[in-house]
Amino acid sequence: MLLSLLLCAGIVSGFRPNPESRGNPNDFTDADITELGALRAVAWYMERNPLPGRSALAPGELENMKPLNATGLFKAYYKADVSPSRFIKALQEIITGNNLVESSRGNNDYYFYCEQIGKSINQIRIQADSMLSSLKGEVNSSGLGTARLSAGRALHVVQKFYSNTNWVEMQKNGSYEYLLNPSSPVIPTAPASKKTCADCTRIGSNLFQCEDNILVNDMLTSGYKVSASCRLKPTGKCGHGGKYDVAQHTPPTGGINKETSNRDFSPHYRLHQKAAELAIEATKSFFVGDGFGLLSKVGDDTFKKFFNLDGYSLTFAVDTTGSMSDDINQVKIKCIELLRSYSGSPDKPFNYILVPFNDPDVGPVIKTQSVDELESAISRLTATGGGDCPEMSMSGLKLALQQSMPRSKIFVFTDAGAKDEHLKGEVEILIDSTKSTVNYLLTGYCSSRKRRSAPEVRPKTFANSYEELAVYSGGFYVLTTKHQLSQVLGIMEKSLNAAPVKLIDGQMYTSQFSIPVDETLKELTISVKASTSFSMTVFQPSGSQLGSLSMLINTEKQKVVKISPIPEPGSWTVNLAPINSYMILVEGKSLLDFHYQILQKEDDYVLPVQGRPVQGLNYTVSMKMMGDAAGMQIQRLVPLSEDGTPLESIPLNQSFDALGNPFAFGPVSLHGPRTLLKVEGLSPGNFPFVRISGDSLTTEFVQILPLPEQNSTMAPGGTLKVSVLVVNHGAARTFAFKVWDDRSFMSSYEPKGSFLNTGENITLTATFIAPVANESFASSVVTFTASSGSAQNYLKLPISVIPETALETDEIPPVYKLREFYMPCRGNLQSEPVCRGHTWQMSFTAVDDQSAVTVTINTNPSGLTCTPKGGDVKNVICEYRSTCCNPFAEVLISDEDGNTSSFTMDYRNSKPPASY
Repeated sequence: MLLSLLLCAGIVSGFRPNPESRGNPNDFTDADITELGALRAVAWYMERNPLPGRSALAPGELENMKPLNATGLFKAYYKADVSPSRFIKALQEIITGNNLVESSRGNNDYYFYCEQIGKSINQIRIQADSMLSSLKGEVNSSGLGTARLSAGRALHVVQKFYSNTNWVEMQKNGSYEYLLNPSSPVIPTAPASKKTCADCTRIGSNLFQCEDNILVNDMLTSGYKVSASCRLKPTGKCGHGGKYDVAQHTPPTGGINKETSNRDFSPHYRLHQKAAELAIEATKSFFVGDGFGLLSKVGDDTFKKFFNLDGYSLTFAVDTTGSMSDDINQVKIKCIELLRSYSGSPDKPFNYILVPFNDPDVGPVIKTQSVDELESAISRLTATGGGDCPEMSMSGLKLALQQSMPRSKIFVFTDAGAKDEHLKGEVEILIDSTKSTVNYLLTGYCSSRKRRSAPEVRPKTFANSYEELAVYSGGFYVLTTKHQLSQVLGIMEKSLNAAPVKLIDGQMYTSQFSIPVDETLKELTISVKASTSFSMTVFQPSGSQLGSLSMLINTEKQKVVKISPIPEPGSWTVNLAPINSYMILVEGKSLLDFHYQILQKEDDYVLPVQGRPVQGLNYTVSMKMMGDAAGMQIQRLVPLSEDGTPLESIPLNQSFDALGNPFAFGPVSLHGPRTLLKVEGLSPGNFPFVRISGDSLTTEFVQILPLPEQNSTMAPGGTLKVSVLVVNHGAARTFAFKVWDDRSFMSSYEPKGSFLNTGENITLTATFIAPVANESFASSVVTFTASSGSAQNYLKLPISVIPETALETDEIPPVYKLREFYMPCRGNLQSEPVCRGHTWQMSFTAVDDQSAVTVTINTNPSGLTCTPKGGDVKNVICEYRSTCCNPFAEVLISDEDGNTSSFTMDYRNSKPPASY
């Protein structure tokens, strides 16, 4: 109820935000348009930038793939089974930035409403410049995330141009380049005095037939939709139209939007497909347009980082205190052995990062693309100092996450607990945002004995914070002895899987379990741990025992078996002796997987949840398949507790997005602190299909909500206040608040904490100050957190510093003044052939304060000549002459921003119109 009160400003319009929010299954949504436009852009780039040692691909070889999806694109480019999950992560951030514009009510600049064409184009420029500002210098994960959000917001505006203006009705076959490229020609906007629409034909109480209702085809117009900044639809102007347009009954009736293929919502529903195609092409141009797209602005390296095409970082965070000398030598030997074996793989790491940590020092970071350099850097590590047992391991991991690329693989080696455990919440937020995997290899553990005023509450299933973080990120945790370290380092091999999927993850008291192996799996890794020694045998679906087992780890209490290739699909069986409680993790290699979103209802849409979902609230979960999923059935969602226990079975509704990709969605309410999501169904080959999410889904009792209609920009030297609402859905407790941003713009925030009863809320406000010397764009992401003990939620919001000149929109049309007018055309002088021997003429000036003036006339264009006065293109003198056969002329005067004024000369007027 609280959320709906915050977001009650009404439905906004354009293409629907995502497939989950659409009505007609064939409609294109913002998510579809953004995905396909980005896929075409990346395919275009890959065709021109083959992998080292391979020849270039033919133009269109990848871009014209049918169907074009991320999995097929990556497989065709790498010619191997390489998961596109890292690219999908980047793409989803862009789509989220696009979708969340719908939560910002009342800003017409994002929708091209009310013929405010210039304002919306300026909004595209602002968001694009904000994106570019985040990609300057050495780009890190935070900057990339900020840039993707800005890109999504810019694309939201770009895409609305095609659904909400008359561009498609003007019979344009390509996208409007001026939206993205200021140096290309501008199309004038219809002047305020120009009638742009006629009435539509009423065919029902709330339904109109609108086919040829637009009266202009040589200038831009858009539909008027009543809002705080556009309260009236002027006489003669087009409406937006559809059931959510309260002014569709006001003449001119109906409207012009093409946001859906449903007549109830979109008067020009027949043009929906064409509008979507142009929006897709414009989205591609946003990224790779020649001379103006993202690629041209930032270059190859940053472009690849933006889309996560570079791959991942293989990162080592190593404890260098005195007790680690033997460990470092063993780590060096095994790491280099693995790196050399994988350095030629299709999905090899983009770079290698080493983060040493001691007490109190952390770093310096070594970052390289050379295995030789990494080996040399590890060899130079010296194990000294340390003193007391706990070390600064959280600081080391935090730095590793900040320096690594998204979706990276991070290995932490230590023999001690964390002295800086208070950073664990920040580390979890970094894991959330980067989706990197953290793996721990411990040869000992000791914790700080210092008492805390608010002791951390940790589920009993975790031995310590390290194991909790490993499970949270989808990584592994190994605690062994120093003399056994070399025996368990082999587990690192399974982390270098180019297409990892998870089939089983949990704790079982058993002596036998089965594994559903579908035909798409190329390898299996079975990991079993127990508190006592045990034996393990593996049986194929045919019943025969798998003979020789490839053991990555083979100790008394832990065994990790790798099966590659898989002899046959079906139900595999693992026998364990004796019957006992086992931790079981089964992973594999397959391109058939899923990614998910948790969505919440906002008016008629469902939009991505910001931060972590709240325990007990109702949400929508959407599962989208990756890989060749044609013919598969997605049947149900099974949420799993932290120990792998099924909590419930949720039937899913299967559908397809506009690109033909299968997805499934259903209602979900999460009641555990951490949940794994398991999808069950039938594979394309009709085998039982199971996949488990790679990382756990964390829920909280506290919620942080953005307040609507807040400003998010400030001028250089200016101040900005941003507020959020903190709501306690759990038991009464005291919360501590914290706010920070990536560029240190924050000056202060209040309050620092508060006691909240169940259902209570409080407003948290942060103040930001932009540097005075900053004369260019600068973007940052603000993180708000509310925590109580181990419970913590967060909300990330973008803010920008925008030069005042960029906020200035020229909305003043040129002015004209009539100098001379001679109209002798009366009576029979208008008739053929007499009219050809008589002429009428006029001269006038046209002036604009900001830019060059363009003058056009609708009859006898050859009779018009315009000359800049004194060479000033902003001030022209025009002469017009025509025969009495055409005693009528409409003059259109426009500037370089598309602002227009017009006047009409007609022989029936006794006097010329007044000058303006």
